Amino acid sequence: MDWDDLRVIHAVVGTGSLSAAARRLGLSQPTIGRRVQALEERLGLILFDRGADGYRPTPALEALLPHLDAMAEAGVALEREARIQADPGTGLVRVAADGWASRFLAERLPRLREALPGIDLAIDFERAVPDLGGDSVHLGVYTAVPDLPGLRSRLVARSAYAVYGLRSYVDRHPEAWTEDRFDRCEWVIYDRERVGGTSPITAAAPVRARLEAVPGPRVLRLTTTDLILSALMSGAGLALIPCFIGDDDPELVRVSPIVPEMEHRYRLVVHQDVGRSPRVARAKEAIAALFAAERRLMEGEAGPAEPVGAPVTA
Repeated sequence: MDWDDLRVIHAVVGTGSLSAAARRLGLSQPTIGRRVQALEERLGLILFDRGADGYRPTPALEALLPHLDAMAEAGVALEREARIQADPGTGLVRVAADGWASRFLAERLPRLREALPGIDLAIDFERAVPDLGGDSVHLGVYTAVPDLPGLRSRLVARSAYAVYGLRSYVDRHPEAWTEDRFDRCEWVIYDRERVGGTSPITAAAPVRARLEAVPGPRVLRLTTTDLILSALMSGAGLALIPCFIGDDDPELVRVSPIVPEMEHRYRLVVHQDVGRSPRVARAKEAIAALFAAERRLMEGEAGPAEPVGAPVTA
């Protein structure tokens, strides 16, 4: 039986349509249709119920699916192992991370390049952990790790958060140092409805409750870390951001103690097989060492020079 035909069937099952399966496999839709029909004729079985809502497996195909899934998993594992065995220890390593972590890595690329000769690093911004089992993304740095087969993770950093403002904004608004900040200052926050209420980058519950009581015109709601930081640097108001971002910029002032409820724990995530690749293993250790070297900055111990103001309380 031709494995290519089985791959086509597996793709149609996974996507529910010929067109989506064609996009996944890089083939034309008519080719996918012909392959499905030819395999049905060869097996003497009807594999799909064709309907307006797409292609749905028949009971006959449902009975075959466990074997088809096993073959697909074996094929992926074989390709992965072949890449590992052929890996010379150099080449592309793509790292995915959420907004703040991707900024942290991007700003330290020269140090990573120096530690990784022969490695071509790429940094992707992804809100959630992408598929790490293939060869498109090799490593992830995230606070929330899905419970998926083959994924392995280790703690590399604890990230502290506090309230920051642009120095010129704080000079004009001394109330930023006090509890009056909620009543008299402008704020820059994540748009929870757009970002998602379960996202690790939304504000801690006590802080969110205070901010939701602030009149609308004084709260600017944004959806990405770049937008948050740009608005903060423009003097648009105060923001709750990681200390490794705020303390690293001389134009920003920390106006509150660390907010314990906001601590985020970053984990370095890799698929157990992909992690055996020599180049991925090198990158993994270099990134872990980078976070270790920046521990004081990550945990808010590197600043501030000035005494901080009132704590952020519910």
